Amino acid sequence: MPLIKGAGVQKWYLPEKMSQGIVEYLIYKDYLAQNKGEKNTHFNFSRIVMQGITGVDEKHRIKATILPKGVFCGHSINYISLKGISEFKSMYYLALLNSEFSNWFFKKFSTNSNVNSYEIHNLPCPEFVEQYSPLSILSSFLLNNKRKLNGITFDFIEQVINSIIYEIVFPEEIHSANKGVIEYLQDVYPIDDSMSDQEKISIINSEFERLYDPYHPVRNNVDTIENIEVVRIIKEALRK
Repeated sequence: MPLIKGAGVQKWYLPEKMSQGIVEYLIYKDYLAQNKGEKNTHFNFSRIVMQGITGVDEKHRIKATILPKGVFCGHSINYISLKGISEFKSMYYLALLNSEFSNWFFKKFSTNSNVNSYEIHNLPCPEFVEQYSPLSILSSFLLNNKRKLNGITFDFIEQVINSIIYEIVFPEEIHSANKGVIEYLQDVYPIDDSMSDQEKISIINSEFERLYDPYHPVRNNVDTIENIEVVRIIKEALRK
């Protein structure tokens, strides 16, 4: 079975070619015969995987995506098992990890290149509620579609995700400034695995065009959310 390492994980996707090293495989039957315990069953379930080492000065310290079942993880990867976790919650957690807010929070307390498990556990993680479903849908739009969407589409959807998370984490500040987006996203059309890639991309592009309209409240609030002090502080810190 394939063995994935940190270089084989990027933000929102698994690259076809690793940035360093070579693809390795594990003689898993021998491995499982010699190693017992629950952890050795984790390959049977999908997981959120993250690079275990990233440069202190990198723009994105947390780089997360979904790893399908049937793949083993090397020592340079951290992961969260998705056993028993619904797809909507999985996408919600993935969006949180890849968000500007989590990246900023992680950078505030990290002092070296390691992305330690305890640091991931310490990230704020608001409980998922049905109202946050648009975040899960938009997260699914970006998963493994980095090369299939044009840059403007991908970047805008990612900024909408960031705006949702700012609203979840700082509800008073966002709502008092009338910069919320969640209420305007309840009709976002979802994609699922029964669809072809072409159908998925068509839906994503259609939703992008609708939300990107200059007169749509989501577009306006995403473009002006930095007017809120707490958001501006975070964004400015990340630009340094």
